[in-house]
Amino acid sequence: MQTTKPINEVDRVVRPGGYWILSGPPINWKVYYRGWERTAEDLKHEQDTIEDLAKRLCWKKVIEKGDLAVWQKPINHGRSPNKHHPFGHKSG
Repeated sequence: MQTTKPINEVDRVVRPGGYWILSGPPINWKVYYRGWERTAEDLKHEQDTIEDLAKRLCWKKVIEKGDLAVWQKPINHGRSPNKHHPFGHKSG
């Protein structure tokens, strides 16, 4: 699964200070991976990719509990002191 494009779209449509709630694969993969008919390694890699990209976008993970994970987009999104956007675009 290519995780970058969906997160890029979430980043595009969520307003600064807004929230993104993810429920389902890969969240809580340790409990459900057999029922999802995917390997634990595949789901762990997918969640790690999401976590890494969210961090590079400066999104803050608010909570992960049960089947939900919630991230908040920074209020100053687009005015980051970082010169390079994680997708290769200049920010600011």
